[in-house]
Amino acid sequence: MRGSGALSGADAAPDPADYHVDLRENALRAGATPEARLELLARLTSDATRANPVSIIQLGLGAVQLRDPAQLPLVAAVVAWIERTVDEQGRLAYRFPMPHTFALDPPWYSSLAQGEAVSLLVRAAPTLDRRDLFELAERIAEPLLAPDSPLVASTPEGPVLQEYPTDPPSHVLNGWLFSLWGLYDLARAVRPSTPAAAAAADAYAAGASALGSRIHRYRTALHWSLYDLYPHPLPNVASPFYHRLHVEQLLRQQELLPDARLAVVAAEWARAAHAPAPGAVALVRKAAFRVRRPRWHRLAPTA
Repeated sequence: MRGSGALSGADAAPDPADYHVDLRENALRAGATPEARLELLARLTSDATRANPVSIIQLGLGAVQLRDPAQLPLVAAVVAWIERTVDEQGRLAYRFPMPHTFALDPPWYSSLAQGEAVSLLVRAAPTLDRRDLFELAERIAEPLLAPDSPLVASTPEGPVLQEYPTDPPSHVLNGWLFSLWGLYDLARAVRPSTPAAAAAADAYAAGASALGSRIHRYRTALHWSLYDLYPHPLPNVASPFYHRLHVEQLLRQQELLPDARLAVVAAEWARAAHAPAPGAVALVRKAAFRVRRPRWHRLAPTA
């Protein structure tokens, strides 16, 4: 799927075996055989109080990307987990406290989990020949569409989808983009004429515009990126992994909806990713950040 930049009823539906970034490694790491991957899924979902929705959903997306009919039972099993886990409001809950960086007590919800679930379901619907999954995708997208949703932060530039719904908003960059792509995928799905798909198209356009207007806030000295905009004691610079992911995501977003502001930043960050000095400085700054905000330190509960 390669976007033309416009979202309309005439746009092609997503390729069921495509996704915006390569997640096949998520499935391949699970084991050499489809049976081993199903066993991993069983372990990931056996305890609802420890299940991580994003890890589970990305396993399904990676399986779809393998383009192997032998992976269909795994895709179906991930979909079945979503069906039995989603609540009446279309939300997928985290039932454990956020263990690092942000103070979130269970149950809490994430735009990343919601958006990637939508992306999986609109691909699973034709892959599994289950048209009803489009309706489930629409329901799971609802928390990304309501202006008063804790997963949607209003800013002067437009809505920002929240991977971690903190107060004040954390504005995590990679989670925002993955979440936006869920709206894009729903808007481009096989049933683009539904009200939910039309609302998703509008929300995607508004979010993409906000992204272009706000991307400069994630820039740092030496052309590195920030992971988020939360008012930490020290800026949370992206690790090399997340910096490279930011570049990949901005380049993909450029394919979907070109924006010169994103193109400039993507090129800037790509050069920094291959230069020794910016990466070295980023590692030092990240280490200093983790001294002040230990990765596995449970912060105080939110009020």
